[in-house]
Amino acid sequence: MTSPTAEPTSAQVAAIDRFVDALYDLLHERAQSIGVMDIGLEVNGFHVDGELLFTTGPDMGFSFDSQLGECRYCRLVGDDAEEWQEEVRGDLLVLDGAPRELLDAAALELLDGMLAARRPLLRGDGV
Repeated sequence: MTSPTAEPTSAQVAAIDRFVDALYDLLHERAQSIGVMDIGLEVNGFHVDGELLFTTGPDMGFSFDSQLGECRYCRLVGDDAEEWQEEVRGDLLVLDGAPRELLDAAALELLDGMLAARRPLLRGDGV
């Protein structure tokens, strides 16, 4: 994914940070119920990349482009390989001073997309 603008403004950085806080809070809150043992989040410009390591595989990652409001998901394979899945979630708008409840809803939609992308891998359909 390529963003039209190279670097976010300070207001956009603050909005992305607020979204990452909401996402981390949600993931931390739900970790035990969905079997997550480790959460990794990284911000790079407009992108938020994350990895969730589950107690039983497959481990999953995502790349969220906050400027486009779009998230893609991948299966983590080995130490540094990724298999990108077809699942994509859009309309995750977090840059326009969204209140916390909208950030929470966007975080939930991102997590729902990851779980939807992971579901066929658990059944063995997507391996």
